[in-house]
Amino acid sequence: MAARNSCSDVVSTKQKKEGSRPTPLALGISTLKPKYPQYALASRRTASFTGASTPWPADAHVKVEDLVDAGLVYTGVQDSVRCYHCGGGLRNWEPGDDPMVEHAKWYPACHHVLITKGKMFIRKVEDGDIPEDDTPSMTEDIRCDSLNTAVQAVIENGYPKEDAMRAISVIRNKNGPHAKITATDIASILLEAEDDPNFFLSFGVDNSEHGCSTEECEANDMTRLEQENEELKATSRCKICLSGRADVVFLPCGHIVSCSQCAPALSTCPVCRKDIMGLVKAYFASNGR
Repeated sequence: MAARNSCSDVVSTKQKKEGSRPTPLALGISTLKPKYPQYALASRRTASFTGASTPWPADAHVKVEDLVDAGLVYTGVQDSVRCYHCGGGLRNWEPGDDPMVEHAKWYPACHHVLITKGKMFIRKVEDGDIPEDDTPSMTEDIRCDSLNTAVQAVIENGYPKEDAMRAISVIRNKNGPHAKITATDIASILLEAEDDPNFFLSFGVDNSEHGCSTEECEANDMTRLEQENEELKATSRCKICLSGRADVVFLPCGHIVSCSQCAPALSTCPVCRKDIMGLVKAYFASNGR
């Protein structure tokens, strides 16, 4: 495993108590500014490896991108790196080392780890439990095949695919084109239709009005879902790097603008221009957490 650089400054893990009142760190709130703010952006940390006068060792046991994600900057000496936020150093990397885990192990009070992975990740590392990568991807958050799954479930319960597609049209007429549709929603519409022969016609829905075959209609629905997926991903994307997910809450304004890799580089909120006094990692209900 990577060893801590003995010459580095160590951030104390002891928390000062004010009676029974928890500290911001205990609540998962980052209030400290980086020791080396010039490396707060991931691109600057990457440049410390790629543009170093002394090349990063070609036989190093860890990937540069993993070191950068863990907030580490190349010092130019062998495989020694240092965190831009807490200033802690790591070196002597071994096969199988995870930079983020090693960072949390040796410097559990580092605010980069706190904002990037959260308090629970640090606790697991401290307990000797190596956490699995639980970083949610936006593609997993919004599954493009959700409609297909709902339709398949209805078909398995004995309903024709054509009726399921008509029911979807009715739901969208009622709730809008971006309505979330589940198998239960489709089944409810089909139960209503069983008691009324003109049910679908009352909503202006029939096969001829679709102007396409059932397969073509299903393909169109999937294309629409994919477009909605892209729109939702765009709204939740970091406004700084335009690639990561915006998952950090700025305090006290409460805006969510950037990802955990970009947030420490900001001193004021890009939306309201208020000073950022603290950062909190956000967990969204769609991730099942």
